[in-house]
Amino acid sequence: MNHRRLIILVTFLLALALMTGPTAQAAGSDPLKAIIAAEEIEITSQALAKDYFYIHQHIREEQARKDLGKNLQKLESAIALLEKQTGDDQQAVIEYLRFALDEIRSILSEKYSKENGALILDYSETLLEGSETLLKSVETRDTKKQAMVTTLEHMDFLLERLSKYYIAFRAGFRDHTAVQQARKAVADFDARIGKIKAYHYPPTQQTAQRKLLKYWPIARKFYLGLEKNDLPLIVFVSTDYLDKAIATLLDYHESR
Repeated sequence: MNHRRLIILVTFLLALALMTGPTAQAAGSDPLKAIIAAEEIEITSQALAKDYFYIHQHIREEQARKDLGKNLQKLESAIALLEKQTGDDQQAVIEYLRFALDEIRSILSEKYSKENGALILDYSETLLEGSETLLKSVETRDTKKQAMVTTLEHMDFLLERLSKYYIAFRAGFRDHTAVQQARKAVADFDARIGKIKAYHYPPTQQTAQRKLLKYWPIARKFYLGLEKNDLPLIVFVSTDYLDKAIATLLDYHESR
């Protein structure tokens, strides 16, 4: 393990060690806002790694650069929001998330290398673990609105995760973990799409619902084929298509 990767591991473990058991939320905090912010970090943690590898493989490079810029801004905003919504006991993890964001920006300013690609993947996973830790600490009320928002946010996360592992595999990161994680993400998506199928959307959202339900059975084959096929552009377009359908449904639930 090189020096920079060791720093990632040690810093993250120290941040987790400072969080022990249930934690208090900040006074006047909104649990749903905290959940949405943490889920935004989950999504962007995967999306920025995906963007990084698409850029350096020169596939939809211009779009990937734009998406990367947007995802970095989203990540920064979500961390700032979480800082206001969470209690003092969680600040160590918040500080780690800021550290990881700064390190990612530093890596992005450097020339692409296999080592830097590995670092981006490492930070992607530790950002994910940090956001999951914060999610567990948030006190929630199990409302129907919150359940649907969480379901759709997680489906968006799964799409970005699948796309990340697909393009990273193509970039030479061909360990068996990538294949296992892709299979798990597809299974998780399959388990959640039934909720979308069962929901009675108004006519204005039914088009997005139909697109999602119709195209997912096609797209899942591409994601599962990362060991055999070489379809990075189709995977990019498929992820974008499904993301847009999910975004339409998310807007509906968040506005209710």
